[in-house]
Amino acid sequence: MSVLTPEKASRMLADVPAEKQFMLYMGTNVKSLHELGDAMAIMADRTFMHHVAEGRNDFSNWIRDVIGDHELAEKISRSGTKQEMAKEINAKVHFLARKPSEHVICKHNYMECGVNDFAVGTLVGFVIGVIIAAVIR
Repeated sequence: MSVLTPEKASRMLADVPAEKQFMLYMGTNVKSLHELGDAMAIMADRTFMHHVAEGRNDFSNWIRDVIGDHELAEKISRSGTKQEMAKEINAKVHFLARKPSEHVICKHNYMECGVNDFAVGTLVGFVIGVIIAAVIR
């Protein structure tokens, strides 16, 4: 699992180029994750069934290969209905659209966050230890 940076969140929400748009069975093109969520909510059953068949899920493939969201693609591939898929997609769009700084747990990577947390914890523990030792004497 990779770190979700504000830049990556913006790319996932952006309109894709014309040649990468998702062409629905009935002729409508979808150019973003947000549009796919909206289209999924009103899509005809016939269109849905054309794209989701036994062993195949065109929506999941597009989300993984074009949008670049492997986690959402996996959720979509396990969803069985239009309503479930629309709910998952819209929840992800809402999450990605939040204030970008809320996405960043650490600006660099998880390992650096862990090292920083460890160093601060060690220093705080040492200081508390010195205080307790001084009080006990």
